[in-house]
Amino acid sequence: MDQQRSFRAEVKSSLASAPDSFALSELAAPSRIPTEVWEAVVDADAEFLRDGDRVCRRGALFDKRKFLVTPEAWEIEAGILVPGHRFVPYLESEIFPSEVELHTGRRKVRSRAGRYELARLIGCFVLLGSEQMLDVLMAESPANGHLRSGARGDSEVELEVFDLADFYREHDFEEGDALKCEVVDYAKGVVKFTFLSGAERSAAKKRSFISALDAACEKVLRSEEDYLEIPEVLARCFMAGSDTLDEPGASLDEFIRESLKIVLGSDAEGRGGLRIAGDDENGEDGETVLPEGLSISSGETGTLPAMLKSTGAAVTPEELDGFILDACATRELDFAACFARAFRGRAPEFVDEAQEAVFMNEVENRFEELSGHYDRVDDEIKAPLRSSVMEAVEERLEFFSEAAALERGAESLTPEKLRRLATVSERLGALLKLLNREDFMPDAHEAEHLEAQLENFLDEQDAAIEALREDFSKPTQKGNERK
Repeated sequence: MDQQRSFRAEVKSSLASAPDSFALSELAAPSRIPTEVWEAVVDADAEFLRDGDRVCRRGALFDKRKFLVTPEAWEIEAGILVPGHRFVPYLESEIFPSEVELHTGRRKVRSRAGRYELARLIGCFVLLGSEQMLDVLMAESPANGHLRSGARGDSEVELEVFDLADFYREHDFEEGDALKCEVVDYAKGVVKFTFLSGAERSAAKKRSFISALDAACEKVLRSEEDYLEIPEVLARCFMAGSDTLDEPGASLDEFIRESLKIVLGSDAEGRGGLRIAGDDENGEDGETVLPEGLSISSGETGTLPAMLKSTGAAVTPEELDGFILDACATRELDFAACFARAFRGRAPEFVDEAQEAVFMNEVENRFEELSGHYDRVDDEIKAPLRSSVMEAVEERLEFFSEAAALERGAESLTPEKLRRLATVSERLGALLKLLNREDFMPDAHEAEHLEAQLENFLDEQDAAIEALREDFSKPTQKGNERK
């Protein structure tokens, strides 16, 4: 035991005078101390990050590091930036989000207090982790003590935010533009930034950065046996992927929205964190984990498919994807127009504004995810088939919209005829699901077979709708006529 203490003391002494970056084996080589002791001492020292044999001081890794921050639309409209998790992985862990010192040019950005709905803020804090999120929000102001006993999405939270109204106005800032940030002082929490137009941002560079961060995050998560808070996972990612993540192509917000490999989720003990998609033996993934007692809404907010069902939306998840991919194929990449096309048949019925905010955010995230990864070459054969399916879906939605507008509504329709339409809708849905798959690459012969199959489905739907239209002209039976 005394020898072990002596070994650790000697290692700590050597580390104190070590360079900012070094190979652990080279530093340990002259000593008689076992390698596992060196690794244990380095891993226990918060000043260092280790990736195998490579070791680096955190300050040296993050000082001068560049990264992007992409404000949400509501922040731009309000003229603010919520610090939240945006700067946390890049700065000393003791720096509180609202203690970050932000500069643009020679000007220090002023902060101001405001009150904001919890549902809007959650997305700016999720990468702190569910427990730390609650701690930070309550520490922001004594007025937020009510969070301890639970809160809903429309609950207001008092928060210190950065005032960027002048900066946004000066640059005609809009969603998709970014703050290009650089760490000036890691230990003191000083960051400077400039404007980066969305038009200057490369989609390929964004995908490459997200892919590299995916790989680094997967490496960190698979190599660590113990639970790590999200900011620590991300900090270690920049060590593990130091050769591919130096030049930022995406913000952390964009990464967690668009990553297909890394998701927010919980482990077997219910702790929120980053997880590898599909690794579900120990917990649940794919949804935001909130602190106990906090609810964004009193309605369903778990997943987009669940929200589509609970809000009575007329489209299925596959049909929503189909509308988005069809918009990509026709180069009509306007989110508002795509949303209107998908939901004009029957608009979702939301429980409250918080649920609506979450729903809209998830639909827009799906739009950005599919449009950001759309491959026009791979989709060339499938696109015309999908377009025909979506036209059929629109015809079905238009029919039900027409039926709902009648005095008697859809209740006058014959159940057997409705089941006939439902059956063909299921067949079209199965075909659409196949066409939406990235790994489904039909050749010309297969496409010809699918086209013939689709023609049959379209004829069946036309016949089913025509039969249902006959019900519109049926006379209304009076109560006394049925006696």
